[in-house]
Amino acid sequence: MTHVPDPPNSAWPEPEIHVHVTPEKDADGGWDFSWIQPWTNTWTAALAFAPANLWASVIHDVHITQSLSGAWFMAGAGVTVSGIRFAQNRAWTRRTVLWIAVLGGFLSLPAFSTVVDAVTGGGR
Repeated sequence: MTHVPDPPNSAWPEPEIHVHVTPEKDADGGWDFSWIQPWTNTWTAALAFAPANLWASVIHDVHITQSLSGAWFMAGAGVTVSGIRFAQNRAWTRRTVLWIAVLGGFLSLPAFSTVVDAVTGGGR
């Protein structure tokens, strides 16, 4: 066997090893509903009520001057864009804008009768 000599500067300090252990989130594999935040939804929906009426009047004007399908498209586009922005960053401001879009659509469009017609096949 050959003998390997020590390096010339063997007075180096011992390296420090740090181990960080993080507990697993939801180890049982269940669903995480923490994003719902009922209290935050309550006060952001209340905050969004007045601007939602303005958005509803805009959608209603589109319904009157253009068509019902144009109003549905405009309301759906508002919900889609605000929903995507909310999914990117779940801040209370974006949650409020999402509530404005959703409430404005429900306040201005015949949502209930449209859902009933779609489910029952009526209105043909």
